[in-house]
Amino acid sequence: MLNYGLKVFVPNYGAGIMTTLEDNKDYDIDKKYISISFLLNDIDLYIPEDKVSCYRIRNVVNQKEMDYAMNIVRDEPIDIEKKWGKRYRMNNDKIKTGNLYKMCEVVRDLYYLKHQGMLPPGEKKILSNAENMIASELALVLDINLEEAVYKIRNLG
Repeated sequence: MLNYGLKVFVPNYGAGIMTTLEDNKDYDIDKKYISISFLLNDIDLYIPEDKVSCYRIRNVVNQKEMDYAMNIVRDEPIDIEKKWGKRYRMNNDKIKTGNLYKMCEVVRDLYYLKHQGMLPPGEKKILSNAENMIASELALVLDINLEEAVYKIRNLG
């Protein structure tokens, strides 16, 4: 499944590129580690090969799927939860899934609230987090830098 140079998305970390497969000896046990370099925060993550399924790693989407996702951000929100506490939990749960379309729904809804002047301070962090997760994937799909990707997303909302 995972090969050198593969573009992947890991929930809570964003999109990155698998850089190496390394052998390491921990407590006299030989283990293989997968190294992923992420665009966000310049993080390198080493995952034991036998624990890969725990991280819900998926391939980065293609151009067509990304276009569909950007249309979600562009659309008008359908139904936004009125209670901010419940909305906060729901949005956090959507981001944690790592599903691109769900993260785009979060950004769309929070952009709407922001433009209406009704975005609570606690949800600004969620908006920033969702924007960055989407931007990291967009950057890999379009082969642009992270700042350009964030700019493209913000100009949709």
